[in-house]
Amino acid sequence: MSLTSHFADNVLLLFKSSLREQQRELARAMDKAHKEIRAIAASGAGDVVDDSRDNASKEAVFASYSQNRTQLRKVELALERISTREFGVCVACESAISLKRLQAIPWANKCLECQEQSEQGRIQ
Repeated sequence: MSLTSHFADNVLLLFKSSLREQQRELARAMDKAHKEIRAIAASGAGDVVDDSRDNASKEAVFASYSQNRTQLRKVELALERISTREFGVCVACESAISLKRLQAIPWANKCLECQEQSEQGRIQ
């Protein structure tokens, strides 16, 4: 099912523009995290307190990087759905995803009902 009739091209362009900006921001954040990890690794061995602090810093940077990578993938999939004209269509039931939901979560790939069922383990 295509939402060509549900969303005008200009609405899709707005979503695409917003998602592209999020994509750029996430890529910048991931690049920054790479640099921070390299800087921590290059700082060399210190005493036990320094090593502990560095390990905590690395873990925080890795966690942030992982979250950003996951979010980037969601954004990229939403952009792919725009290009294939499947944006705004629930992957579970093929119904339209509400505009309000997409405005709040533009990378959403399920309607609210299917998302709730998914979170309860009823559907994939």
